Amino acid sequence: MTAASGPCPRAGDEPPPGAEAGPPHGAEGEPPHGAEGEPPLSPYQRVASGDIDVLHRTVEPYAVGHDLRPRDPGRPLDGLVNALGVGAVKLVWVRYGGGGVIVDTPPTEGAFALCAPMAPMGVEYRRSGGRATAAGSLVVAHDEAMRLTPDPRRGCLVIATSTGRLADHLGGFLGREYDPPLRFHPADGPALAPASVVERTWRHVCAVLDDSAAAGLHPLAARSLEESLLTAVLLGLPNTATPELAEPPRRVPHHLAGFIREWVEAHHQRPIGASDIAAAAGIGVRQLQAICRAQWGLTPTRLLRGVRLDHARAALRSAEPGRRTVSDVAAAAGYLHMSRFAEHYRQRFGETPTETLRRAVPPA
Repeated sequence: MTAASGPCPRAGDEPPPGAEAGPPHGAEGEPPHGAEGEPPLSPYQRVASGDIDVLHRTVEPYAVGHDLRPRDPGRPLDGLVNALGVGAVKLVWVRYGGGGVIVDTPPTEGAFALCAPMAPMGVEYRRSGGRATAAGSLVVAHDEAMRLTPDPRRGCLVIATSTGRLADHLGGFLGREYDPPLRFHPADGPALAPASVVERTWRHVCAVLDDSAAAGLHPLAARSLEESLLTAVLLGLPNTATPELAEPPRRVPHHLAGFIREWVEAHHQRPIGASDIAAAAGIGVRQLQAICRAQWGLTPTRLLRGVRLDHARAALRSAEPGRRTVSDVAAAAGYLHMSRFAEHYRQRFGETPTETLRRAVPPA
């Protein structure tokens, strides 16, 4: 049996149609390949080693507590670990090579960990005795020890954070604290978004991180990537807060629109997102979304983007033309890719950033 991307598979679970195929991977016997033939997070390599203790010590700070033992002690390991943190979210890709390893995880309790195996991975639930083969995203159980056997060559990506950080992100959306413990259970019913949104999001995040490794990740981009992962987890995986997330937003007075616009104008250069704007206004993200739609026909993200583009245009119109002027302005506006900056800029102003710069009047 193969588990689809989504919540933890249990013995007896049947995958939905089309779930039998695992995620894309490289050639047979090779690690998963990205656009450049590299595994995820290759620019962030932490260690390459055949020592199981070295591999364990490197992985554990980026994942959750676990124990390792070789599946075939007679075959030496050939491990590789790529890892980094993005805000409160940690990402680690690991392959062990050789004959592979057995990973024993205790109940995660207050931690959250999502495994994304690059090839089918054996899963065993130690208390209930359930067994499955995970070919997509798998939540490590908070209340039960598990045994995992990832593919030795293609490895597995782990995305970890605390349930407290997820609850804070959730509270920012709801506009109130979420008091019950946040738990992810496959028995709690359907999620609010397709489970595939989780995989699409982490793949996008890894691609952006890999592309931006040389120049460094701008704080605006780091905040956006962290919140994208947290949002995808809350919406794409069934959890105890799913009913609250499905509730319609309460009505809020639209006189807050003026304050919202002024606050965004005053703080646009900082690494802020929708949750920060909502917190400043004393409302939840859902209420913020309702105000922005009613007042400007925009999402909070598009409102913030528009303000940043307006300030980028002002900077270009008064700048000294130079080889890196446009890229510097784009980076200050939180853009990692010049093509995306140019596309959004042209959509808003009907010309390219370079055309604006050519007509610039430098300050005296």
